Amino acid sequence: MVASVGWQATTVAVVGIVIGVPLGVVAGRATWILFSSHVGVVPVAVVPVALLGLLVVGVLVAANLLAIGPALAATRSKPGRLLRSQ
Repeated sequence: MVASVGWQATTVAVVGIVIGVPLGVVAGRATWILFSSHVGVVPVAVVPVALLGLLVVGVLVAANLLAIGPALAATRSKPGRLLRSQ
């Protein structure tokens, strides 16, 4: 039970990372180019790959840490007894 909740948390986090990181990079670059053209600086957008890697690892760790509580609650419940009582 704990493993299945952990895998669900990991799956949701990976889907968010796969969609959010590329969209964030594109939006950030577009915003910086627009902003820098009005300020008069060179419009070079630098994407720190190492920082993005740390972000991905941090999101996966946070998702699994947040899943511990619901996983333990699901382990303590007795689904068979709950379903038979209804």
